[in-house]
Amino acid sequence: MSGEGFSIDAYTRRIFYRALALVLAVTSILLLAGQKPWAKGVALGGSASIVNLLLMVGEVRKQVAITARGSAWRAATRHILRLMVLAAALVYAARSEDIALWAAIPAIFTSQIVLFSGELLGRQE
Repeated sequence: MSGEGFSIDAYTRRIFYRALALVLAVTSILLLAGQKPWAKGVALGGSASIVNLLLMVGEVRKQVAITARGSAWRAATRHILRLMVLAAALVYAARSEDIALWAAIPAIFTSQIVLFSGELLGRQE
């Protein structure tokens, strides 16, 4: 990921849009198939994954700017915030009868799926 012409903003933007497209495509297919609770689960989990991605990008930028003093506490706090976003989505899905928890769980990993598929396919430019 280092090299001439690499931009974290452009890379993040590509991952964001690919993850968003994946979530929208799967949600649309499920809606067309009449699986509204599953579509809601994918939408909820995918949204949490994308928010987590954006928080992680902000976390990395801040971590680089922070001096060694107090950085461990700040990094841990931001990491806990990211985990709370994911946990809140899962708890909401688990408590709602209108949302399929089993669709939200794999959708939580949408950003990671997009990242790894890009790496495996050689599209990490």
